[in-house]
Amino acid sequence: MNILKTSILILLLAILLAWTPGCKKNNDKALAEAQMIEDANKAAAEMEWQAFKAEQETKIAANDLIIADYKTRMTNSKGKLMAAYDKKVEELELKNQEMKTKLAGYTHEGKEAWEMFKTEFNRDISELGEALKGFGVDSKK
Repeated sequence: MNILKTSILILLLAILLAWTPGCKKNNDKALAEAQMIEDANKAAAEMEWQAFKAEQETKIAANDLIIADYKTRMTNSKGKLMAAYDKKVEELELKNQEMKTKLAGYTHEGKEAWEMFKTEFNRDISELGEALKGFGVDSKK
């Protein structure tokens, strides 16, 4: 009976040893696939960030040109900047500079934080654009 038990134990041990490397290979394969997916997600997030950043930098640069144009038109039309418009232009210029700083200072902190940043930044840059358009209408009066 001991020989039978020993034989069964040896057989089970042999099966276990033969099965273990197969599990390790599957585990290694799964880890490699997970790493590839993570790398692909990081690359996609980086591409999205770069596209967003380029688009926003373009908007900020356009705002800079609008502000410079306002300053030029007001200087040329009145000889010097009118005080009320001067203050408003300075406020808009400051807000535009803040947007540049906010964009340059952004660090990736996860998908949820990215979505929140993107939403807030888009809202702020749109509000600034509307303020610039509205200011242009007021300055023509």
